[in-house]
Amino acid sequence: MALSARTLALLSKPFEGGNGPSHGTIELIFAGAGVEACLPAEGNKLQRVLGGLKALQAETGDPFNRAAEKQLRQVVSELAVLLMQEAHVDAEKLDAALAKDGLAVYESEEPKDEPADRLATFLGSLFADRPTLKVARRHYEQATRAFERHDWEAANSQFRSACDATFDALAHAKGCPTGKKGGVARKWLEEQGFLEADEGDLSKAFMAFAGRAGSHAGISDHVDAQLRRHMSTALMSFVIAKLD
Repeated sequence: MALSARTLALLSKPFEGGNGPSHGTIELIFAGAGVEACLPAEGNKLQRVLGGLKALQAETGDPFNRAAEKQLRQVVSELAVLLMQEAHVDAEKLDAALAKDGLAVYESEEPKDEPADRLATFLGSLFADRPTLKVARRHYEQATRAFERHDWEAANSQFRSACDATFDALAHAKGCPTGKKGGVARKWLEEQGFLEADEGDLSKAFMAFAGRAGSHAGISDHVDAQLRRHMSTALMSFVIAKLD
């Protein structure tokens, strides 16, 4: 799989001069696809994005790395969706370049998932502008965009990351050492009495299910992704309302 020079330019040029999404958002996109190692640690945003895309594209030439093409598609899609919302970006040119490379971002034509949409709206009000939940909110927003464009594996990965980030943030706000994350942070919440034993069991069971098969290509479909969306949204809504 090859991105044309034009597509690479249209995806990276908008970051020139410090414009575009933040370094943190760029890092979340690459980390969400499991390719943070491809993103240069140093440089300005344009240099990091361009370098990361080129490094990831090189990975697609490895016949033993079957996940690379899916990961590249995920990163490109996430970047494109964000950039098309920027006032200084020509969305039509970017969309045309992506389409020529076989990577057009399509809008969903399926009926809306209304129950989850309503719950997602409620969750958004819980996230609000809380600084402690900023990372969790970004993961959830990326998951929702991936779900809406039918990128099921990317959605699955980001919904799980949103849950992890939510529990981590709430645990740390309650006094959990910042070095404790993931299952360790959730266990701390239970041990300290912030979660009941059955609530801890529920979160543990969901996180185990959410991580099943990871975000690799071809392991998910609409039904599977929809289930994860419903469950993760409900779980995050519950724990934020209970602990924050």
